[in-house]
Amino acid sequence: MHEQQYHDLILRALWNWADRHCAGMLDGRRRQGRPPVLQPEFAAMNVMVPPDGTHAAAIRGAVAPEQRHRWFHSMRSSQALAQSVFGAAAAFDRLDVLEGIAAECGRPAFFTDSSNWGLELEHAVNTLGERVPTSIDVLLRGPARRVAVECKLMEREFGKCSRPALNTDHPSYCDENYRVQAGRSERCALTEIGILYWQYLPRLFDWPADRDHEPCPFGAVYQLARNALAACFTADGGFDPKRGHALIVYDARNPAFQSGGEAERQWRDALAACRAPGLLRRVSWQRLAAAFAPAPDLAWLAAGLRAKYGIEHSSP
Repeated sequence: MHEQQYHDLILRALWNWADRHCAGMLDGRRRQGRPPVLQPEFAAMNVMVPPDGTHAAAIRGAVAPEQRHRWFHSMRSSQALAQSVFGAAAAFDRLDVLEGIAAECGRPAFFTDSSNWGLELEHAVNTLGERVPTSIDVLLRGPARRVAVECKLMEREFGKCSRPALNTDHPSYCDENYRVQAGRSERCALTEIGILYWQYLPRLFDWPADRDHEPCPFGAVYQLARNALAACFTADGGFDPKRGHALIVYDARNPAFQSGGEAERQWRDALAACRAPGLLRRVSWQRLAAAFAPAPDLAWLAAGLRAKYGIEHSSP
């Protein structure tokens, strides 16, 4: 499927959903080539809930309004999709539906036993020295393991380091190479301001911190590697690569995640450099939908994924 075909397919499904469920709540702008966008006061309606309203307040309240991304009220928002799916699993106390779902590498995408696991949406990571803490879409915490989940829908790529996009006279500008530059004493502009990425990155990826890299291997896979870091911090603030993994949930139809796509290239680059087997895992929304469909109390969610996003079931 070409990118434009994928784009048109999603938009058609979203507009059909909006016309049926959100009449009078949209911003009123043109329909052609853009997703439906809710008026800000109706943003919560972007989260799917059961037709009978069961646990609707808990699902829609799983992410506080101040935690919503800028474009949460757009129906292409992957954050709203993540809240619909994982908020429902938590509200219905059905984390067991995630048991045994296989990631593409064959390992469990989540866990084999959901006993004593908990779930939090928009979890802030406060152990990396960031001025704006990394926010994990979904964090699953078990007795001895953590899973940091990053959710994607129509995105073309994973987030990259923002420093090369700064003006060249900015004190934190980087020319995309990991080397001392611009009068700084550290090779990384982020290390210079006290952010601890490079204190831990060499434990997860084949990127020595004590030598130059041209180009910087972290910058191009920034979001993937940062989520991997977040997954490995323990409850007491320790760091253990054997006690966590980062999971990407993506739309299998999205050309960006297929051969030749930018997100796929980033994924392969991060995977090739990863030193910890199983640290990076990936699973499709289609596979998750297949796990929800047989559960009587979550069948509405699988139906909603099909109706709103065109996400069909695939083999679990």
